[in-house]
Amino acid sequence: MMEYEESYNDGEVRELVDDFKEMVDEGTNHFFDSDDLAIIASELIAGFDFQYADAAIEHGNSLYPDDISFKILRVRRLMMGLQIDEAGQELRKLEEAYPPSAALYMEKAFYIKISGSDEDAYPYIKKAYDMTPDDPWINFELGSELIRMADYDRGLELVAFALEHDETLDEQLFTLSYIFEDDRPEKDAVVFFTRLTDMFPLNKSAWFALGLAFSWSQEYQQSIEAYLNVISLDDSASTAYFNIGNAYYELQDFPQAMHYYHETYRIDDHDFHALTGIGDCLYQMNRNEEALQYYYKTLDIIPDDPDALMGVVACLKECGRNDEAEVFIEQVFARNPQGFDMMFGVMPFFHEEVQLEKLKHFFNMTFSKITAKEEFMTLFTVYCTTKPEYYALGIEVLEEYLDNEEVASVVSYHLAALHYLSGNHHFAENYLKTALLINYEGHKMFLSLHPDLSSYTDIQRLIMLYHPKDNSF
Repeated sequence: MMEYEESYNDGEVRELVDDFKEMVDEGTNHFFDSDDLAIIASELIAGFDFQYADAAIEHGNSLYPDDISFKILRVRRLMMGLQIDEAGQELRKLEEAYPPSAALYMEKAFYIKISGSDEDAYPYIKKAYDMTPDDPWINFELGSELIRMADYDRGLELVAFALEHDETLDEQLFTLSYIFEDDRPEKDAVVFFTRLTDMFPLNKSAWFALGLAFSWSQEYQQSIEAYLNVISLDDSASTAYFNIGNAYYELQDFPQAMHYYHETYRIDDHDFHALTGIGDCLYQMNRNEEALQYYYKTLDIIPDDPDALMGVVACLKECGRNDEAEVFIEQVFARNPQGFDMMFGVMPFFHEEVQLEKLKHFFNMTFSKITAKEEFMTLFTVYCTTKPEYYALGIEVLEEYLDNEEVASVVSYHLAALHYLSGNHHFAENYLKTALLINYEGHKMFLSLHPDLSSYTDIQRLIMLYHPKDNSF
């Protein structure tokens, strides 16, 4: 993101973009000043509309060759297109050709972040702030970094400054929520966003973030009160209604939860999550036939929504329609590949003596339909490592693929992992030796399957022993 001298409302931005596209498509002439073109290019990049974005950047560079903005936008476009190496090369050229500026420092920070080194971006954002301490956007970005570093007081001060001077930045408060959600204690989030709502009592985004913070700490009644403040400021905020429904659901007040899910759907009749929520409430209230209708409504919108699919199966079972449930499950897997939650989730609906065979059957059906077979098998193995009771199931399913050429380079690693976790070290070592001989580099994937694998001294010994430069096999 870049800041420009002139402010534009959403309608003006849309009109500018439409005018530019019309000019490109029809080959007509239309004058855009440098700020207009920079806004157009920025908007097109944000929308991943790279063909027109490239045209806007090229047009800007031709009309305003001394304006660095379009060269920086070129770097941004490359990064957003995941052309990271090319973006780095362009950025280095700019750093050599132009004196330091806040815009260059911010783009450098963004480049570092998108390259995967978040912690190294802070010095460049700080340099940008030192050059332009009154820029709201830079204040917000620096405040975000300080919050990430747990300097909440200074972070709040900078974020507050940004919100006071640019009300559009309140739409970015969700990025702060992500910071707290990822790696900050829930109580810190509650304290921070409580202070923010005290400072900006009419900011619905701040109240929404506080609602999230309370839900993370399982303080559902306080979460409801925060979301009610959002609704008082914007009664069309469907997500606030939905989250209130979720909070009441957690409190097991299913009638109230259902009321707010209905309100969500009233505002947005494409919100399939609301329909599933209503179905879940009815199911919890033993109103299974009614619940079925809402799950089916969800599936009319999203045919493979896993929550609705599981809801249908559960209701059919509760209604004693076991044969119908089994037919439904078979149809679901026959139609499209399904996730592992669905694959394992439906197993209890079959008799114990057929559960493993059904798991194999559904795995085989899914495996036959997908193209990324190695990735699918890796994800399946990771799923099996989440619960000890899945280890043996995973082993039995995967053993049938030992001779499958499409996954020959990884299946022995997966079996080795599950055998190690099961305590079957003899089988585990044999599989690992085979895997290392077939595909030595695959040991990195193998170690990532479960954190405990790196702690086995036998595994480390075998990896060193079978290194291609060191073995004589």
